[in-house]
Amino acid sequence: MNKYTELFVTESRDYLTAMEHALLQLEADPTAQEAIDSVFRSVHTLKGMSGVMGYAAVTELSHAMETRLARVRAGEESLGRETIDILFEGSDVLGQAVQLATTGEPGALDVASLVRRIAGQAAE
Repeated sequence: MNKYTELFVTESRDYLTAMEHALLQLEADPTAQEAIDSVFRSVHTLKGMSGVMGYAAVTELSHAMETRLARVRAGEESLGRETIDILFEGSDVLGQAVQLATTGEPGALDVASLVRRIAGQAAE
């Protein structure tokens, strides 16, 4: 594992942990703007880092989550139970995608179905 991959893994874990904590906060209070912003920042950063590294599945999934959260932040969509659930699922799959991408198995996880579900729920 080269130094950039190691750095990506370390930073990704930090962002995934921050995302999980913020999602737990949102379960208790779906209007917690700071938690919404934290999840958004985490997926935005993961998207950028994975794009630079060439990890397509991580980039694609984090982009879908970022787009969904942008709608919530703009007030175009409320943050209901279904959205929180799919963001939790996205977070779990992002962790798997990071692991597979950095161990040389980037094509082992197909995120297309989840990406479609995230996008398809945009008009709850």
